[in-house]
Amino acid sequence: MKLLLIRNDNIGDLACTTPLFEVLRKGLPEASIDFLGNDYNIDLVRNDPRLSRLWSYGKAKHVHGLGKKIHAWIRKVIVLFQLRQQHYDSVIITVPVFNKRTTGLARWIKPRRIYGAGSPQHRVPKNYHSVTISQSDPHVLQVLSYAQALGISLPAPESMSLFLSTEEKKSLVRERMLVPGNESLPIIGLQISARRPKQRWTFDQWKTFITALCPHARLRLLWSPGSATALQHPGDDQLAEQLAAAFPEVLAKSTTDLRSLMVAFSACNLIVGSDGGAMHIAAALDITTVTLFGDIDPAVWRPYSKKGTVIASPTDTLADVDPDIVSKKVIEIIQNGFKL
Repeated sequence: MKLLLIRNDNIGDLACTTPLFEVLRKGLPEASIDFLGNDYNIDLVRNDPRLSRLWSYGKAKHVHGLGKKIHAWIRKVIVLFQLRQQHYDSVIITVPVFNKRTTGLARWIKPRRIYGAGSPQHRVPKNYHSVTISQSDPHVLQVLSYAQALGISLPAPESMSLFLSTEEKKSLVRERMLVPGNESLPIIGLQISARRPKQRWTFDQWKTFITALCPHARLRLLWSPGSATALQHPGDDQLAEQLAAAFPEVLAKSTTDLRSLMVAFSACNLIVGSDGGAMHIAAALDITTVTLFGDIDPAVWRPYSKKGTVIASPTDTLADVDPDIVSKKVIEIIQNGFKL
């Protein structure tokens, strides 16, 4: 059997899809399980032993200039022609809501069957199999509905999972040595970036939080690189620079891509940050997490892991979460030996 899984959206959503990889591989051990993503998220699943082949394309909206956009369109067409030649038995659109554009993409590939979320108000191809998905379930379990649609009734994995290469694992010792301070103390990574305004802490709140943690741990700042005014992918270089100036004992070394972010996370004992793709990556790397929620529902989007703690705002704004409450929880986790 030849399967193609499509997940061409955000990195956190892709991390939430990894339990489906696990179930499909166990349920169909002899199958060829390929994956189609985009250039933005594909590095996340490199080295994944459950996937047979990776495909990706660049989205025109992610590049500037007519020439680059034309190049992205041409490359996408070439990839789609190559995928059509694979003669897949099934294409699974692993997004748990109907996506018209991705359904059209799957139709172009011409598999025998297409599996996707049910959509009574949209016309779908004749070979489209609608899958009923409960939108109130955790996102991981929503995605796992596709395994059941294929007749696989295995228990849900206990967590998400991502994989480092052998060389990346070797680099972890060097990464840990970069963090200044007493080597007997644990390393806490602070993921200070968040795309949504209501999911952000201010500089003063991070300052209060870091001040409380400094006696208990070595700290590393982690953030989305770039300027906050960038149109495509806003970053937090300015906030990181402010915090680094206020706390010279905290490591402020930026990461340049998904793989370097994964290595930086893996060198930490615990990651603290607001809900977003980075926290799902940390959880999928089997790292203890403390995730802060503003206007996102933690029942659906909390990192899927047994090593995770959630602190939700009493309002819909993360700025209303007291940093002292969070620091006390983190210190408690450290004192308990990271046992939740």
